[in-house]
Amino acid sequence: MKLKITPSSLAIVIALLLTLVAIELFFFNEKQQFELQSKKNNLALEQCVSKIINNEINNIVVSLKTFNLLFKSYDYNPSKFESLAEKIIATNKSISELQFAPQGIIQMTYPHSKTNSAIGHDLNRLKKRKNGVSLSIKNKSFTFIGPVKLIQNNQLAFILRLPIFDESLDFVGFIIAISGVENISKKLPFKDYLYKVDGFNPDGDMLTIFDNRVDKSSGVVNVFNVAVPNGQWVFSMKKPTYNAYEYNIIRVLLYVMVFVCLFYIYKREREIALKNTLIVDDNNMLRQVSFTDELTNIPNRRYMNEKIKQIFSTHITLTHSIAFLDIDHFKRVNDTYGHDAGDKVLKEFADICLNNVRSSDVLARWGGEEFILFLDRTGKDNAEEVCARILNTVEQHQFLFKDQVIRITTSIGLASFSPQDDQIEVVLKGIDEALYRSKDNGRNRITIV
Repeated sequence: MKLKITPSSLAIVIALLLTLVAIELFFFNEKQQFELQSKKNNLALEQCVSKIINNEINNIVVSLKTFNLLFKSYDYNPSKFESLAEKIIATNKSISELQFAPQGIIQMTYPHSKTNSAIGHDLNRLKKRKNGVSLSIKNKSFTFIGPVKLIQNNQLAFILRLPIFDESLDFVGFIIAISGVENISKKLPFKDYLYKVDGFNPDGDMLTIFDNRVDKSSGVVNVFNVAVPNGQWVFSMKKPTYNAYEYNIIRVLLYVMVFVCLFYIYKREREIALKNTLIVDDNNMLRQVSFTDELTNIPNRRYMNEKIKQIFSTHITLTHSIAFLDIDHFKRVNDTYGHDAGDKVLKEFADICLNNVRSSDVLARWGGEEFILFLDRTGKDNAEEVCARILNTVEQHQFLFKDQVIRITTSIGLASFSPQDDQIEVVLKGIDEALYRSKDNGRNRITIV
């Protein structure tokens, strides 16, 4: 027995093979991609950390400059220090304390602390501050130092010093801002990475700002510097490890998932296709039944209503014709020969009409012994010829029922219309009235609207 593979089965097999090839290619290049991504992450992290640190420092710098300008506008009047400092700290929560140190000697602080105050400290003489002070005066610019242990309370903090000079460029003193370590460390993106940040202190060893590494003895893969005013911070990140064992487990699981999913899809698609086929067949049959007259096997009134709506919904300028055809004295046929004879007359009448029209025309049973004929793209004169042909053929036709000959005639109401210029209700009402005029004028005739 020769096995035949259907197109759908072949497509599934090809998809399966391509998926497996894609998995192998993916894992073949995974390690290189892992290393490349690590480098990208390092760069992104470096940029992110630099941005966060510099934004925080810039905010403090702006606040410190603002404070200096305001304080300077009052000629560094000591009575104005506290009120100005209170406003600056209220607008920048990163600043925990402001200090004013004429000639490097701290004389004013805000907020005050009676027990742990820095007032009276000579920064020029303090061993733990001397180099930082000299660096700031020498460069005549901001110096950002930290983290350092504050002399007044031993807490870790950052110090931002702004040296002040007179018009002769002689050193006058410092405006100093203090910021707690947590103000910056809590904003660093430590959630998805393991790294360490060391601060800048020209007066001693660098102190760690942040370190969330578990194993602090190894694994450093990337070290970079973050520039701060008159210094730099050192950033070290733990090396991420490539775990081949875990990736192999993932590979096996993916293989299993691919096979299971494809098998399920194949089975499901077969079931859906079978159900869809049955549904389409049933719908087609129901639609055919709902649009077909059971006796004459021609379209019924519902179908013709849909057809007329479609015609009148178009915006193409065309002329069509439509006619009502009614069998004369049909009740007499039923009463004389019986309903079976009447049914046979209706069937043969429909056949006569169909034999005298084109395939593009539509004949439908409108109800009882009344029929409606739509003549596609047909003007009034040609439509009258078609109706006259039907009229004559019906009159001459011998309707046979149980060796009895039945003679009938038909009355017709006819009109031509254009969907753009006419309304459906008006057209139907017009041919209905024309049909009744044919009846009133002796039957077996055509009345044109």
